[in-house]
Order: sequence, then C-alpha cells, then structure tokens
Amino acid sequence: MGATLKLQPQTFIEDKNFREEYISKTEVLEKVKEIVMLPDKKFIESKEVAAYYNVDLSTIRQVKNRHKDEFDEDGVTTIAGIAFKDYKQSIALQGVTLSAKANVTLFTRKAMLRVGMLLKESDIAKKVRDYLLIVEKSASTEIRDTILGNWSSNDILLIEQTINEETAKGNTKMSALRKAAKKLNRNANNVQQKYYQIKKKFGSLQSYLVEKNVVYLNTPEDINISTESPHESNGQSDIVHAIKCQLESVVSGLREDANFLSQINELRLEVNELKNQIKLKDVLLEGKDAQLTNKSKLNSKLKKEKSDLEHKLKFISQIVQSSKVVDNTHTEIQDTKKYVIKNGVIETQ
Repeated sequence: MGATLKLQPQTFIEDKNFREEYISKTEVLEKVKEIVMLPDKKFIESKEVAAYYNVDLSTIRQVKNRHKDEFDEDGVTTIAGIAFKDYKQSIALQGVTLSAKANVTLFTRKAMLRVGMLLKESDIAKKVRDYLLIVEKSASTEIRDTILGNWSSNDILLIEQTINEETAKGNTKMSALRKAAKKLNRNANNVQQKYYQIKKKFGSLQSYLVEKNVVYLNTPEDINISTESPHESNGQSDIVHAIKCQLESVVSGLREDANFLSQINELRLEVNELKNQIKLKDVLLEGKDAQLTNKSKLNSKLKKEKSDLEHKLKFISQIVQSSKVVDNTHTEIQDTKKYVIKNGVIETQ
C-alpha cells in the first residue's frame, strides 16, 4: 500500500489535475461571498470577478492569460465589434448597463472558481481553496458511507483481484463475482449489486479504489518479492509469478481506465464549451428579437407619418390645380383683346 495523499490549499495553485478534479464544485463561491451575475445568470463580467476577489482587473487578466487553455475550456469568452453592441443592447433591455465601451470578457462560474484556485495574493481566493478542502473531506466520508456501507476496502479489493484472476483464466465476470461471493461468505446477488453500483458511479472498481483514495495500489516495480531460500519449491515460484502477473494486469487495467477517463473529460469539456456558445447565442438572439420589436414599432410609426404626408400632399396638389384653372381663365380673357401699331405705338382695340 502507498501513503495516503494529504491535500493542501497550495496544491490547487501548483497542480492542474487537482483543479480539474474540483472545478465542478462551483457552489462554494456563494458560500464564501455573493456573486454578481449578469441577467442571463450564465456569465459574470470580468470586473465583477475582480471585485469578488478584491484584486485589480489587470490581475484577473494576467491569471487568465497565463492559463489560457484552462479558461478557454471553462467557457470564458471575449465579445467585441457588432456582437458586443448587440449583447450590450440586449443586457440594457434587461436593466443592466455594461461599462465597457468596445469589448467585454465574460466568465462562467467554473472559470470564476478557477480564478480562486490560482490567485495567490487574495484572501477571498484562500477562503475558496480552504472551503473546497472542507467540502472534499465531508464528501469523502459520505462516499465511503454510501458506496461501501458495511463493506471494507479489503472486500472491494478482493472482488477486483478475483475478477482479474478469473478473467485471466478465460472465465466470465459473473462467475468471478460468484467466486468472490464465496470467498467473502456473502450472497452472490449482493456482491453483484455492489460491483455494478461502484462501476456505475466510478467506471470501474480500479478507478474507485485509486481515485477516491480508498486504496492505493503500487506498481509492480515498487513491489520487492524475494525468496526465503535458494531451495524454495516450484509451487512457491509459481505463486510468486502468478502474483506478479495479477499485479501487472491490475496496473494495465488502471492505465487503460485512466486513458478512457481522460477521453471522457475531453469530450465533457467540448460539450461544455458548445453549451456556453449556445447560451451566448441565445442571449444575442434575445437582443435581436428586442431590436426587431423596436424596429417594427418604429416602422409602423413611419408608415403612419408617411400616410399623413401623402394626404397633405394630395390636398396641396388640389389647391395648386385650382389656382392653375383661375390663371388660365384670366389669360384667355386677356387674349381676346386685339393689338395694332400706330405710329410706332401699340394700341388695343
């Protein structure tokens, strides 16, 4: 058995793997201090993140830039240009005015928690890290009570070892579980239920034993198996060889599970990123809908004004036409007169 790993608040700053393990526990943020979120309840403006941790906005930018890949995975996004104007208008319609002029950086809850894991010179960030450890301590106890029940860690390890032994011989897992039940002097159905209960929550017994610190397994290289005498029997050599093979099988399975879990985590991150993009698009669409509503109202108003102007124009045209008729009549009367020239002077008759 290896030594139990003791977590420290500093571990979050130094180890990305620990940050990833705890990144979903965003509920601790409200336990430490109130969060000021945007009306969509999906994002927090960067200046509010700085205010939460009592640091300058430049400090938040530095942390974000140093760990850009992690924050990108958390869904942090910067909006600029037309998208920024649309988003700003949509937020304004909900009663919030963004102070930013040209762009804004939006943090998700996970990203805000990651800031707390990484900030060194912030009392609030230290409280967040301490609270995470308190949650982990209580969660570990709850996991053991829920999953193990009256099962000891040795019982779970025996089941795992029996499965490895029997599958190596070509037997099925069901037969291995029945054999494990006989070794434990337990009902076979109870053993099967416990196996599938742990597998459903953690993927495999190996993952549970290692990742939840119930048991730490050493690699074959760490195990020193020595012979007591140069005259030991062939039977003892076979046992030693069998143990080595079992341990190699366990370690190989652990490595495969680790790769599988890593792929799952990557897919989860991609899904979360897509969800954040969809949420942002929804917010922008809401803003567009509001703009369309306003434009529709304005269009109706302009149409009414146009109708009024056309009516006035028609009325004025009628008046102008009436004036022309009067002018033409006057001209015709004048044209009935006759003109003659006498002695170089024009006279009418």
